[in-house]
Amino acid sequence: MPKGASRSKPLELQHKALLFVASVLVKTFLMVLVSTQMVCGSSDPRALFQCGPSAAYVGGSAAAVAVMGFAFAHYIIRLKSFNRIFATMMGADFIVTAMYFVVAFIEPGLVAAKTMIWLFGTWILGMLLAPFESERRIWKKLSQYGGIAALGALFTLHFIPGFAEMGSSYTVGMMVSSILAVFGGGRQK
Repeated sequence: MPKGASRSKPLELQHKALLFVASVLVKTFLMVLVSTQMVCGSSDPRALFQCGPSAAYVGGSAAAVAVMGFAFAHYIIRLKSFNRIFATMMGADFIVTAMYFVVAFIEPGLVAAKTMIWLFGTWILGMLLAPFESERRIWKKLSQYGGIAALGALFTLHFIPGFAEMGSSYTVGMMVSSILAVFGGGRQK
């Protein structure tokens, strides 16, 4: 490496696009899973074909997430304010997406509505806030890891019968912790 060269190279445009496409594809599949649960009453893939005219709602919601994600990706991968934070922000986004994905597979009935709310733009809100204060590493690390830990705790409480009935307070907590995790991921290394 030549003297004076930066140790951390920014990701190329094609690599950013590939990472974002992977994220949007996983989110679109997750939307199919939870909207099938909500509209058809089961997350079994065969339920989608037995759902009749309601299957159009599943397709429409999945298409909405895909179009929204790809349109957002078209601009976010080109913005210079995301160049230095893109890798850490996407890392936090993948962790949060994986948490929603795992819980939606284990118990889709419990989290289907909350996951749909998150998929309809809350994850984009976290990414839009990510470039702010990217230099304050301690604050951003606390919000990222604290948000991930809080989201994990809220998902865990869903499986405890006494806490599962407190639905709306969980929804707010899950949305805030999801936003904080991605916001905190938007920091320079």
